[in-house]
Amino acid sequence: MWYNGHPYWRSGPWVGQKFIGIPGMPSNVYLRGFSVQNEGDGTFTLSSIQDPDIRLTDILTSNGKFTEQFWDYEKQGWVYTLKAPLTDCDFYGKCGPFGTCDAQNSPICRCLIGFVPKNQDEWNKGIWTSGCVRKTSLQCDRIRNGSEVGKEDGFMKLETMKVPTFAEYWSYVPSSGSEQACKDECLKNCSCVAYSYYNGFGCMAWTGNLIDIQKFSEEGTDLNIRLAYTELDNKRHLKVIISMSVIGGATAFFICVFISWKWMATHRERKLRSEETLSFKTREAQETAFDGSTSNEVKLEPLFRLQVLETATNNFDISNKLGQGGFGAVYRVTLLD
Repeated sequence: MWYNGHPYWRSGPWVGQKFIGIPGMPSNVYLRGFSVQNEGDGTFTLSSIQDPDIRLTDILTSNGKFTEQFWDYEKQGWVYTLKAPLTDCDFYGKCGPFGTCDAQNSPICRCLIGFVPKNQDEWNKGIWTSGCVRKTSLQCDRIRNGSEVGKEDGFMKLETMKVPTFAEYWSYVPSSGSEQACKDECLKNCSCVAYSYYNGFGCMAWTGNLIDIQKFSEEGTDLNIRLAYTELDNKRHLKVIISMSVIGGATAFFICVFISWKWMATHRERKLRSEETLSFKTREAQETAFDGSTSNEVKLEPLFRLQVLETATNNFDISNKLGQGGFGAVYRVTLLD
């Protein structure tokens, strides 16, 4: 779709069965009774509906909404479906060259890995149309500039993507060929900055700026971005750091749990031993108090036999009782001596 002479929304490439830039589109448009013909020059013709029972209309509204209405025979009424644009990311070139849009993120625009905002001030204000620029030159550029050549470039794979606009279709890499052949072709072509291989369709490649890239939650296809080897190494190092941090954190957590468990077990064991010792000493003291004997471990002074206490308190008479304590009655006694 176009607005005032500029692209407004696009469907993504036609891969023989559907447009892969429209999530949820059925893999066979013939379900709707349409027939799609590739005119060979990048344009397509949609034939009229062959099934007379299908009553369907596609509508482009005055405010740029692409909708579809079809007649529901069960409900006996028209059913309307909004096809595009569904989110802010659907607007063409929302994040500028080498920027990618994800409606699930905040902010929705980010630079591709290996790229930084071209205008940081605008980017901070939420104006993303200026896009991003590459941080590290590719090998071909380093050769042209006479700088250190270094290792060969590599690719960073992005999954479930709406691929950029202006794809080149490499017919000499057949659909039956491998993704590796597509990758090799891009790698030996200095102007190739990205490629995508779609099973059953073939190889797509991009030169120049990558515009209108979007991250889908499902469907889409893989997009491989060409990066200098140092950017790939940095990414690998980052993954290693993150992995080691996670492993280290988990190890530290389990060590802390083990130490806590060990301390609690030791503390519990000491408490049990202390209780057992106290119980043993209490029993021993009671035995000593009643039989008048002494012990090396427990020594209670003074010691009186029960008969002596009975005599001294007049058989625990109430007149000799002074009061009540936490451990029983308290008596005034008069000893024989």
